[in-house]
Amino acid sequence: MAKQLKYGPLAFFGSSTTPAGLYARQRWLGGDAHLAADMKKRVSALNKGQGKDGSWGNSPLETLGRLFGLHLTQREPDRTVERGLDWLLPRALAPGGCGPAPRAAREMHGLPFAPSRAKDFWPAAALFLAAIFGRGADPAVAGGLQHINKRLAGERGLGWGAAGNLLRALAVHPRFQRGRGVGAFLDRLAGAGQWPRGLPFYRSVNALAHLPGRRAAALLEPCWPRLERTQAADGWWGRTDREFKSFLVVHALKNAARPIPGAHS
Repeated sequence: MAKQLKYGPLAFFGSSTTPAGLYARQRWLGGDAHLAADMKKRVSALNKGQGKDGSWGNSPLETLGRLFGLHLTQREPDRTVERGLDWLLPRALAPGGCGPAPRAAREMHGLPFAPSRAKDFWPAAALFLAAIFGRGADPAVAGGLQHINKRLAGERGLGWGAAGNLLRALAVHPRFQRGRGVGAFLDRLAGAGQWPRGLPFYRSVNALAHLPGRRAAALLEPCWPRLERTQAADGWWGRTDREFKSFLVVHALKNAARPIPGAHS
């Protein structure tokens, strides 16, 4: 990869009030005069409408989106987050508990997951949230992560989207990010010879950049030139859901210690 990208990818984040945009303004652009007020307004909007049972609209997908938005903004778990997790986790870990998984790509906008079967989507998504909100040591969470670790390590026939969802959950847990499931995914990806069709590019680059060690870093090397080539003149990537895809790319570049024009040091 060249010393830096041709275009700075951060400018459009500067006026964004989405969860991803607020994260970028705070952590990559160093803050601004309106950040605190915009952050407060967004967190209030994300909290709004939570039911007495802890869900938003009794909808697993809406609850997932609200919790991920709170992760990007307020970061730390509070009563709202805990109630949401308490509602979502047991349903996601029970067979059929959340119903069908979203199938359309547009339903995944703003989320770090790919469409897949329910059993490959809901447990991974809920366990990912539990881990990033500090519940990684809870027995139900650790047991759920161990289950998908075994699946990723030994189950044949997993599509790339499903495998990527399982990887996403394991990649944020310090125990499982070095486990057999992640190792099997890296072996499979290395054996593919090139970035395989069906593996969501931006989400997978981001997930791999969360992993420690040289193997994941080596598998990312061919992706950096591709990102240079496909970056648009406005600094962003993708044709749809462009802000979030660009957020995932910049986050991966930061994790990999790659230079980013305009980033706050």
